[in-house]
Amino acid sequence: MTRVWKPLTKKPRRRFLRSERGSVAIEFALTAIPFFALMFAIFEAGMVFFVNAELDNALNDAGRLIRTGQAQTANMTAEQLLQRVCDDIVMVSNCTENVKIDVRTYSNFGSVTFPSPVDANGNLTNSFQFNMGNAGDIVLIRIFYVWDIMSPLPTGLSGANGGSRLIQSSVAFRNEPYTS
Repeated sequence: MTRVWKPLTKKPRRRFLRSERGSVAIEFALTAIPFFALMFAIFEAGMVFFVNAELDNALNDAGRLIRTGQAQTANMTAEQLLQRVCDDIVMVSNCTENVKIDVRTYSNFGSVTFPSPVDANGNLTNSFQFNMGNAGDIVLIRIFYVWDIMSPLPTGLSGANGGSRLIQSSVAFRNEPYTS
């Protein structure tokens, strides 16, 4: 026996339109997408701030090696210093490739400048130096990491190039009067 579907008459159509069955599921579907997108954006903002704090801590530890003369007397290279920084960082993927370090010396604190690490297009440049200086020198150390933004919402985390944020940390100090 084959059933023939008939169009709804006025009575079942009214009953269907007045029915409230499933309204909770529809309301949840309408609010769930923005709610979960907002929660994801909050989670990602927290991750960015956590990575920034990790970079600050790792840079302070690496700066202590230079400030006390341990890095100079051990003839540390930029790669070895970067590896020391990466040993303290947990949340950065492929740290030795993605984190860039810049170490510069100055004659006094008034002459310390922060050259831009990005070019006109917002991309990270490769104009970094590695000069740990000698006893009594003023040293500026900066580290940079480009965090790719995953959130679909415009959270204000992304930089000039749209899909990523440049996370950076810096510290300036005078080297202690160590002997080599």
